[in-house]
Amino acid sequence: MIKMKHIAITLSIAAVAVVLYGVTTMRNSAHEGKNVTWNSFDAGMQQASNQNKKVLIDVYTDWCTWCKKMDSDVYSDASVADYLKKNFVTIRLNAESNESVHYKGQSYTASGLAQAFGVNGYPTTIFLKEDGNPITSLPGYVDAGRFSNILSYIADNRYVNTKFEDYLKEKGVN
Repeated sequence: MIKMKHIAITLSIAAVAVVLYGVTTMRNSAHEGKNVTWNSFDAGMQQASNQNKKVLIDVYTDWCTWCKKMDSDVYSDASVADYLKKNFVTIRLNAESNESVHYKGQSYTASGLAQAFGVNGYPTTIFLKEDGNPITSLPGYVDAGRFSNILSYIADNRYVNTKFEDYLKEKGVN
């Protein structure tokens, strides 16, 4: 009798594992190809120059919980990822790395460049014009909805003549 209960429990656990695996596989395949493609700094800057696109730099650290939340909640959002792919070159910059990077004819470490951009918290999102000149930086975590509005505000050059609050009012966003 005990042996039969043990077999039934084992089969139940196996069935649950198979169902969970299937759900996880379906969830992952539904988002396949929707994630952001990240470039190294130098390669991304070259790509931005070649494609005449604005640049989004995600400045992060490996230990940063909010950076991981940006990855899981914002950069994995299909609409955010699609918009970024069409309108920006995306770069990841580890703020604690000694990797050599080049910006505006100067050599930096990744951490030195993050400091040069004035980054003092993580995550920080930096936006650059097509020529590599800074537009603005956005410190901290931002949810996907607000982030989408920021992306369109920057991509459409509305930042040049319109305050962000006014831009949101025009779009009917509170």
